[in-house]
Amino acid sequence: MLTITSPHNPTIKLIRTLGEKRHRQEHGLFIAEGEKVLDRARREGWEPDYLLTTTHAEPWGNASLMRIDDKMMGTLSAQKNPPRQLGVFRQRWCPYADPKGCWVALEDMRDPGNLGTIIRTADAAGATGIILVGQSCDPWGPDCVRATMGSIFGVPLVRLASVDFLDLCRAWPGESVGTHLRATESFRRSYRQPSLLVMGSEGKGLSDEASAACSALVRIPMREGAESLNVAIATGLILYEALKR
Repeated sequence: MLTITSPHNPTIKLIRTLGEKRHRQEHGLFIAEGEKVLDRARREGWEPDYLLTTTHAEPWGNASLMRIDDKMMGTLSAQKNPPRQLGVFRQRWCPYADPKGCWVALEDMRDPGNLGTIIRTADAAGATGIILVGQSCDPWGPDCVRATMGSIFGVPLVRLASVDFLDLCRAWPGESVGTHLRATESFRRSYRQPSLLVMGSEGKGLSDEASAACSALVRIPMREGAESLNVAIATGLILYEALKR
């Protein structure tokens, strides 16, 4: 294990830049923090490029294993209470959405906390994967990765331009179900698999184009006066309804 003491070490400087989206995109890397999260990564067959620890860590494949002190870990961590271990991983994107089981499509998702919560919920419910449509926030950012609590390693992610997603939605072999405030059908229904559950953005909801491409539209009832339901909660409700049978 290599001990690093200088903040000017090239690897340390690289990892520090990964807090910014442009550097994550440039290098194709992201940071995951904490022993439980890293245990999930190991179980799912991921291997980090770098594994940093303030204590002891077992070798992990070909990962570069480095020991640093608590102060340096604090400069690298996005958490108020820095962990004892931090891993740097290669981003993984699935090339396409295999129409099996139940997929969740998120149109123009902008809030990383919501996205991370949806990934965590999709993992718990047994969804096949998540499709990020259009101008989505970065799933590999620290806020999103932290919100997934390790599920980022267990849920396949696909990204599609809006026009490509509309084609996929129209050609989906099972049922593509969008959520819409003006829908008349309740979300408490049977869902024909393979299912594609289409959720709109936090502010604008589902676009007219995506709504028209879906084979069905449903709504979640709300009491009078309530403006909207948080998209992560709405996704969880529909996911469990779609998968309970």
